[in-house]
Amino acid sequence: MPSPDDATRPADPVDPVARARSHGRTARAALDPRDREAATRSVVTRLSELAELGGRESASVPGRVAISVAVRDELDVTGVAAVVRDRGGEVWLPVVVGDSLVFREWRDGDRLVPGRFGIPEPPDDGRDTLDATGLDVVVIPCVAVDERGTRVGSGFGYYDRALADGSDAGPTRPRRPVVVAAAFEVQVVGELPMRAWDVPADVVVTERRTILTRRR
Repeated sequence: MPSPDDATRPADPVDPVARARSHGRTARAALDPRDREAATRSVVTRLSELAELGGRESASVPGRVAISVAVRDELDVTGVAAVVRDRGGEVWLPVVVGDSLVFREWRDGDRLVPGRFGIPEPPDDGRDTLDATGLDVVVIPCVAVDERGTRVGSGFGYYDRALADGSDAGPTRPRRPVVVAAAFEVQVVGELPMRAWDVPADVVVTERRTILTRRR
């Protein structure tokens, strides 16, 4: 399992994961503001169309959907929150507690507060938190992703650890949620190595396409 130190180590130009991380960060930072805005709208539309989020004439309610608030030049998917709520679902945001990632409900009208690393999160006012196995869908951020759903994050490993708890679901184990990787098309790279701790996405969504990997 990766160490938090991985996020601060110098990039190894021979390491394909380090190369993908460097490429993804550079490519998304270089996006023209108008292109970024148009791409963001398109990604939110594509996310809204997913059956898991109640789209495409789905008869199901989205349930508990986790998204994340963008920081710096990350892709901002928060526009899908209103869609999920309008369809009867709940929106949850990640919260770092110690070395673990849990989720707290983001209610309509909440004033988000800075959490660990300065990332906005719902207030800690006594409301419940969930681990990933209590969610139905997790829209997961990434720095780079391939067409198989293998993703590269910032290097801290929080999401992989959180999702690993349900990756071996069975009769006596909880199932993990549907994992959706949302990214700009420029962050899609060639095939990435699958590391022991990686939890691949079931769906990859960019402004140009929706890829159903279904590697569950």
